[in-house]
Amino acid sequence: MKYIKKTRNYFRKIWSLTLRSMKIAKGLSYWHVNQEIGKCFIPNQLKGYYNDLTKKTIWNGLVDDNGIPLTQFDDGRVIYFPTTITQKALGHFDLFLVTSNEHHLAEFFKLCNWLVKNQDEKGGWKLEVYKDVTYSAMIQGEAISCLVRVYNLSEDEKFLKSADKALQLLLTPIEKGGCAWYDKDNIYLEEFPSKDRNTILNGWIFAIFGVYDYCLLTVRKEIKETFDKSILTLKRNLKYFDSGFWSYYDIKKNIASPFYHNLHINQFHALYLVTNDEVFRMYRERWESYKSKFINRNLALLIKVCQRLKNPPEIISR
Repeated sequence: MKYIKKTRNYFRKIWSLTLRSMKIAKGLSYWHVNQEIGKCFIPNQLKGYYNDLTKKTIWNGLVDDNGIPLTQFDDGRVIYFPTTITQKALGHFDLFLVTSNEHHLAEFFKLCNWLVKNQDEKGGWKLEVYKDVTYSAMIQGEAISCLVRVYNLSEDEKFLKSADKALQLLLTPIEKGGCAWYDKDNIYLEEFPSKDRNTILNGWIFAIFGVYDYCLLTVRKEIKETFDKSILTLKRNLKYFDSGFWSYYDIKKNIASPFYHNLHINQFHALYLVTNDEVFRMYRERWESYKSKFINRNLALLIKVCQRLKNPPEIISR
């Protein structure tokens, strides 16, 4: 009887994960809406963001008294999740550029002010939901992208100072509490910094976008050199994120979900437009070709479900 119950629960879990993966694949999850190239993205200018985050402005979850999103997780916790706030802000900024609607500009400023007010003394926004992770290169990078844009509009020094602090923490070595993994001439920007490097591709690129945006605003030579080194490191490592039929989510060879595979492709598109480097064009086209094959898509989805069954997500947002 125990065996039957255990088997039944196992298959229920498989079905639940399959449904969740299909929902993500179809872009029906708020957390996984499709992100094409940014609607107003212009290479080498602080205009629209690299990826289209405009759908992130449609928030139906909890909010605080000021309208700031609150994220609820399946374990019952309700917190300010910095990724939600930065991506929603960048989505509003793009919609303002598209529509000239002052509502979107006001929302953008409100969320950027939240970032300044809630930045800690080290220059970061803590990830309260993870046990072993304090800061994230992805969050730092996206926050910088927000802050340099709002400074470019307002010329309010508090936003530039906040961006400076965010960048400093982003580029601080992991062993000193930051988000950057330095290995000789290589610079990895870690979405989830840890003692054992587990570089996540999309988070690394979002962090690179933030560093590049800071370069566009300040023209600091040493930061541009850091950007160039991380781009070179990324190019050297792209082969480790290629399975031969699909992309990997991270360096530990967890297969990417359809959402993240598409995101990688669009991030490469933006990187190619910024750098004119043929490597990014080549990988974009290669991974586009993977996506076009029925067997590749379904094999990747099957592997992803199996991997999630073996190692379920640490947290799940509602």
